[in-house]
Amino acid sequence: MTENLGCLLRIQLEDISRIIFSIIHDYYTETVKTTVKTGVVVSYQSFGDLMRWNPHFHCIVLEEGIDEAGSLHHIPIKNTARITGVFRNRVIKLFVDRGLLDRSFALKILSWQHSGFSVDNSVPIPASSRKARVNLSQYIIRNPISLQKILYARSNGTVIYTMKYNEYWKENMNLFKANDFIAELTQHIPPKHKHLICYYGLYSSRTKGKAAKDGTLTKFGCNAAPKKKPDHASDPEMETVSSKASRKSWARLIQKVYEVDPLICEKCGHEMRVMAVITEPHEVRKILECLKRNHAPPFDKVVAKVS
Repeated sequence: MTENLGCLLRIQLEDISRIIFSIIHDYYTETVKTTVKTGVVVSYQSFGDLMRWNPHFHCIVLEEGIDEAGSLHHIPIKNTARITGVFRNRVIKLFVDRGLLDRSFALKILSWQHSGFSVDNSVPIPASSRKARVNLSQYIIRNPISLQKILYARSNGTVIYTMKYNEYWKENMNLFKANDFIAELTQHIPPKHKHLICYYGLYSSRTKGKAAKDGTLTKFGCNAAPKKKPDHASDPEMETVSSKASRKSWARLIQKVYEVDPLICEKCGHEMRVMAVITEPHEVRKILECLKRNHAPPFDKVVAKVS
């Protein structure tokens, strides 16, 4: 895809994501000769190997559809060439309608034998493989660069970016001046308030929330809404120590704000762990009095009052 068209893609992210979903929906409806509901996740990425400008969309597509009678249809996508043509036509029409492309230039693009548009469906995800779903999901939301692949030579201000050997570009590394590296990276910063990931159909929050309440998709493996857990916030006897994940999050936020890790011992440098959370005033007062008698911080400098 040309660089100018790639810039236009970034401006119209949500609109193009909707076009992708509409194409899949129309393809399924035409294939089974009836209206069906399906699910699509669309993720936009502007980069390729070595941070090169390469705007494209990744999609997680459910190769099934549910008709109005509640029947499930398996609909494999086979004719990608036809989908590519429809995608190109609808995207260019969108740009013309928005005044982003001149009509004469749009006709010229449509006449090109190789327009730069392509659709690939060579990566199937087995329904039973959670690992495959997780790996692909992580891949389509990855960052433009990996810190593990960056080396900085302070002596000459050069950034060395490494990667696996690329058969097309015939290289596995690239050298940047520091300013050029920053410029290459900043071109991938998305426009403000633009969603890079969109969920449609059965994958949308609205549809999943509705289905969880009424149980319409239970027979297809979607569980009903979980039972509401009792609220123990107002019952001191039911309060428990925060989970391990919550404690890590608390420590991380403290470290981010104050640049001090509260779970690292100042004397030995080993990691500490939370044994209990004490909220009773009289228990807190006893601990503070003990610290005060032993001249422990902050009582070695100031006197604290406990109310």
